[in-house]
Amino acid sequence: MIVLIWITISLGIYQCSVQSGGIHMEKTETDVIKETETEAEEEEDDDSAAADWKKSVSPFGETVRILLKNQGYQGIYHTELILSCSEGMIVDDREKIVEYEPDSEYILRADDRKDNAVIKISSKNDGRIHIKNIGRNSSAQYRGFLECYFAPEGIVVINELPVEEYLYGVVPSEMPPSYPEEALKAQAVSARTYTYFHKQTYAYPQWNAHMDDSTSFQVYMNCEEMQSACNAVDSTKGQVLTFGERIVESFYYSTSGGFNGGAGVWKDYAAPEDEYLIETGNEQYALNNEEGEAAYREYIDNGNAGDVEYYESWYRWDYSRELNDEAVRKLLQKLYNLSVSQPQKVRIRSQYLPSDQLIQEKEIKDIRVLSRRKSGLVTALMIETEHFRVSIMSQHTIRQALGCAGETVTKNDGSSYTMGDILPSAYFYIQNIYDNNTENGDNLKKIEIHGAGLGHGCGMSQNGAKCLAERGLTAAQILAYYYNGSIKDVNELELAAD
Repeated sequence: MIVLIWITISLGIYQCSVQSGGIHMEKTETDVIKETETEAEEEEDDDSAAADWKKSVSPFGETVRILLKNQGYQGIYHTELILSCSEGMIVDDREKIVEYEPDSEYILRADDRKDNAVIKISSKNDGRIHIKNIGRNSSAQYRGFLECYFAPEGIVVINELPVEEYLYGVVPSEMPPSYPEEALKAQAVSARTYTYFHKQTYAYPQWNAHMDDSTSFQVYMNCEEMQSACNAVDSTKGQVLTFGERIVESFYYSTSGGFNGGAGVWKDYAAPEDEYLIETGNEQYALNNEEGEAAYREYIDNGNAGDVEYYESWYRWDYSRELNDEAVRKLLQKLYNLSVSQPQKVRIRSQYLPSDQLIQEKEIKDIRVLSRRKSGLVTALMIETEHFRVSIMSQHTIRQALGCAGETVTKNDGSSYTMGDILPSAYFYIQNIYDNNTENGDNLKKIEIHGAGLGHGCGMSQNGAKCLAERGLTAAQILAYYYNGSIKDVNELELAAD
C-alpha cells in the first residue's frame, strides 16, 4: 500500500487547480482532455430521477459493461450498425450461431428484429470488433464482446470487457498519449478508480450497464489505443484510490486556473466522506463582498507565476457577449427553459408577473455574482431585468446559463476556441458594460467574462498532472497532490470485502 502524502515544492505549486472537452470539445493536443461531466448527476438537489433507476451491485469482478452511445453521443439508440472484425466474428441471436469470415461486414438494422431480441457478437482469436458507423474520432474497434438489444426506439449496444482492457480505451481518450509517463500513470489510476466506483451501480439497469462511453462518465474509444497509454495501465494494474477502506469517486478535469474546487464543486457543505477531495484557494474570495470580489478580480487579471498551469492555454480565458435584442431573447429563453428543467437551481421571481413572462422582457439590467467559494468557484448568480430577478445556483447550471454555442473564447495564449453549450468553467468574474445614453437610464449592453481553467475543477487537473510530471513528480505524488487517501490494490479490497 502506498500512502498518499502532501508535497510542498519550492516552486510554489500548492496553488494547483483545475477537465475535457469533454467537457467535450474538439480535441487538439492541448484540448484533448475531456471533462467528465458527471456534474448534473453529482450536484445536490438533483432534479432528475436518475438516482432512482440505479441498481446497487458489487464493484468487484473482472469485467465492466459500457453502453455505447450513437453518433455524436446524442442518445443511446442506434438505427443501424455496420460491424466487421479482422479475425472474423461469431453472431449468436439465441436461435442460431453464425460465423463470419475475417473482414466481412455484418449489418444490423433496428427494424430487422422484434423488440426485446438480443444478439451477442464476439470476435475470433481475441480480435477487435469494428463498428464502422459509430462516428468516433478514430476507428472504433472494441475488445470483449457486444450485446445488441432491440427496443422500439432502436438498438442499444453494450460492450462487456475486462476492466484493464477498458482502460486501454479510456486513458488515450481522456489524456494525450504524448503526455509524460507519470501523468499517464496518474490518469490510469484515477480512471480505474472511477470505474470501480461506478461499478457499484448500474447506470442503465435495464441492460446492466455500469456507464456509457461519453463524457457523462469517461470517454471511451474516441481514439485508438496507444502503446504509451497501455503501458500506463499495465504498470499500475489494479491500483485504485481509497479513503479509509472505501473506493472514492476520483473526479478529474482538464485544466486548473490556479485552485481546486474540492467537494464544493458539487455541494455547499462537504461531508466527512468527501474529505479526499482537496479544496485550495483564498478565504478572502469567499467573503461575498466588494473586497473579496476585488481580490479575485486581481488574481484573475494578474495570475500567479507559481501556479502549476500558469503557462497552459486554458489557465486564463476571456469571453464577451453583446446584449442586443436577439442575444437578450436567447438568454431569457434559456433561463426560462432551465427554470423548468432544473427548478431547484434556477428560480424566477417577480412582484406580480408569472415566470413565463420573463421571455417578454426587452433588456438585462444587471448580471452579478452572488457567491463564490475560496477557490473562486461561482456558486450563485443573479440576472435582473425590469420586472424579474433570476437566481441561478450550482456551477454547472451557471455555465449552462451563460454559455452560448458557437461564440468565441480567447485563451491565455491568444488562440481562439469555439464554445460549446456551456462556459469553459465557473471560475470567473463578470464585467458589465453599460449604455449611458438611453432614455430609461443605464442599460446593460455587453458583458465581459474573464475566467480561469477548463472544467468543473474537482479532483485531478489533467494538464496539472502533465506539468507536475514535467517537474519530476511520480504518479503517486501527483495523485497525492489532488486527493487525500491511499493507493491500494483492488484485489486486496475484494478479499477484505469477502
